[in-house]
Amino acid sequence: MRSVKSQEIFPFEGLRVLELASVLAGPLAGTFFAEGGAEVTKVEHPSYGDITRNWRAAGESSEDPISAYYAAANTFKKVIKMDLASKEGREWLENELEKSDVLLQNFKLKDLEKFNLTPENIATRFPRLVHIRLVGFENQPERLAYDVVVQAETGFMHMNGSQDRPPSRLPVALMDILASHQIRSAATTCLYSREKGVTGQYVEVSLEQSGIAALANQATNYLMNGSIPSRQGSIHPNIAPYGETLLLEGGEIVLAVGSDSQFKSLCLVLGKSDLSSDPRFITNINRVENRIELLEELQSLAKGNNRDDLLSEFHKSKVPAGAIRALDEVFKENTPGHSLIIEEQIQGSSRVIRKPRTTAYSVTVFGK
Repeated sequence: MRSVKSQEIFPFEGLRVLELASVLAGPLAGTFFAEGGAEVTKVEHPSYGDITRNWRAAGESSEDPISAYYAAANTFKKVIKMDLASKEGREWLENELEKSDVLLQNFKLKDLEKFNLTPENIATRFPRLVHIRLVGFENQPERLAYDVVVQAETGFMHMNGSQDRPPSRLPVALMDILASHQIRSAATTCLYSREKGVTGQYVEVSLEQSGIAALANQATNYLMNGSIPSRQGSIHPNIAPYGETLLLEGGEIVLAVGSDSQFKSLCLVLGKSDLSSDPRFITNINRVENRIELLEELQSLAKGNNRDDLLSEFHKSKVPAGAIRALDEVFKENTPGHSLIIEEQIQGSSRVIRKPRTTAYSVTVFGK
């Protein structure tokens, strides 16, 4: 038996992926295959390139050809600058399609026709090719879709934020990330089906349905109970104290107490064990109904404690809680975040790409 880190195995060696996608969801999926050893060829227009090359943070230099945003989804790829509308580009594309196993693209319908990439056409000419197209909206595939728009239309923004503030977008492009995972699932599923003899596979992934599919318990709360979640900040609609934050010396801790026994342990650590038998807090239902008074009690008990010291006591007593960390703390040396960092020097750029891997798991091999 041997434990193998994910960056030491390359399950996609020999696989060829042609990436005609831009922005985030498609390129993230391409990066997943590239990190797994696939030969990923990314095509960008020679004049415009991927638009995210120009999505730069405030103060970020514009002199280098890559931005930090672009770097987030484009590692270990072969980048080709090619005008697919030209005769040379069409000939090149035809040759690449013949050699590729997976095609990733997010073209509009008119461009599919322009580049001879319609699903039926590709399935007929290249039956072994797994063809995946990303669209924004399921019933409006030609509609422009940016992450914040999809967050709004799939219910995420309505739920996100505080009661006394307007709806908020999540601070990462979550719809793109969710869609990227759907693309990966679709691609690997189709490749497995191909091994069983299935050909001519075309998949359409939408940002919209990727978001809706990830609503999880918030969806079932509505579909089964008829309750529409409102903005509640970080708190959980069904559990307390879950999402409540304790302000401490040296930082903050968020609680995720999911059972009565865990709540008893929390009260014991905070030095007031009889709080768990208070009629207002004795069961989870009681705690949800009286969560404002509960937080006041907990904050009063926790006041003056050091964040890391109290967190250590919570861990020892099996109280689910976590430190609220900024990214400088997440990625500091000798942390799990730091261990995920990969680097790549891209030709033509003076910057070294530094980013977390897209694969965040380890593999234990019991055989050869």
